[in-house]
Amino acid sequence: MSFVSEVRELTVERLEKAASVVVGSIEIGQLMPGKMLRSSLAGRLVEGGCFSVDRGVLVSLCAATEIVHTASLLHDDVVDNALVRRAGPALWRTSSPSGAILIGDLLLCEAIEMLVGTEGGSYLNRFISKVTEVIGAETEQELLFRGKQLDEDTCLRLARNKTGPLFAFVASICGGDDKSCSESLEEAGYCIGTAYQLADDCLDLAGDEQAVGKTLGTDLKRGKFTLPQGGGEGVQIAQGHVRRLCGSALEAVGEYGKARDSLIQFLTCDFQPAVGGHIDVCVEFAV
Repeated sequence: MSFVSEVRELTVERLEKAASVVVGSIEIGQLMPGKMLRSSLAGRLVEGGCFSVDRGVLVSLCAATEIVHTASLLHDDVVDNALVRRAGPALWRTSSPSGAILIGDLLLCEAIEMLVGTEGGSYLNRFISKVTEVIGAETEQELLFRGKQLDEDTCLRLARNKTGPLFAFVASICGGDDKSCSESLEEAGYCIGTAYQLADDCLDLAGDEQAVGKTLGTDLKRGKFTLPQGGGEGVQIAQGHVRRLCGSALEAVGEYGKARDSLIQFLTCDFQPAVGGHIDVCVEFAV
């Protein structure tokens, strides 16, 4: 079984456990994992033979990360009034807005329980710190910046803090006990997460909703300014940053040859298909 398949199996098991208190009132399929890019990143690193991190521990940490990501999507869809998620109705439409929020809270608790039970909770503080970054950036964008046009640096910072932390968390774990390597992988994760958020922002503005399988245009409708909205060249500027950030991810791990090779595999086989199939985002990097 591949690494990502192992993570998916555990994620589904724990999602079903968390949702068992409301079984029959929701469709469990609406909680199932999507692209699992964060786990794919960790999988490429560990299966590339880069490091000696314990595979079972990494599977558990990635599953917890996927569960938190699912929880964030449940909350986001309520905030954004998004009707479609993963080619089906958003959970709040088939339950209620309050129901989707509460189920998201249950998933957050499930993820924390998993962290507490993994390696004596030794990864919990790092995990909570990353989740706090995500929630902080979402809160900042919603309460401080909604309805305001933002400069390029602020857009990039919000993108990094919203989507970078969970990529950074799983990548850093792959460095094992090598602090320098973990820090390099963490920065690579931040770069990749930021690039993915910018690509998603482009998709929200100019993508094909039917092809993507989720509601698009919510940022513009709700006055959440993103980099692609910055005039006629906004999308091109954002795409340029996507390419630059992918290159920066490789530079961050430049002294770790196997890690760099694994990142190239991830960018080629996982990241590029996820962002390049619907809009013109061409990921370029030196092989």
